[in-house]
Amino acid sequence: MKRILIVDSDPKVCQAIQKALSVKACAVFFAFDAVAAVSEARKHNPDLMIVDLSLPAGSGLVVVERLRALPAFARMPIIMIAERGARLETERVFEVGANAFLPKPLNPHLLLSYVGRLLPREQMQSAGVEAVQSL
Repeated sequence: MKRILIVDSDPKVCQAIQKALSVKACAVFFAFDAVAAVSEARKHNPDLMIVDLSLPAGSGLVVVERLRALPAFARMPIIMIAERGARLETERVFEVGANAFLPKPLNPHLLLSYVGRLLPREQMQSAGVEAVQSL
């Protein structure tokens, strides 16, 4: 079973993402700030991370930079999410090593599409449920 770490300071956003991911056979973990994000990544060794750009105790950009500096996370897929106003940061998101960028409010179908592309089918089996609701 693949492991996904969701990093967002808003527990409601984390729960909404987890609900969208429930159609995938995966284990979901959470971190609510930049410091916990790196710690939880080391603890759970996720196969993919979804990281908010704006976090307490540092930005999502710092999280991605720190993880990319560690050999164990150099190739792990990372999806960066942010409020629509943060689109100006898009270029920087890719410069630090994120694989994808999605604006909030998240489109669950688009999120699942990115997750499916970043985690090959043989690595993540679909649970076969299509009841995805808006985040």
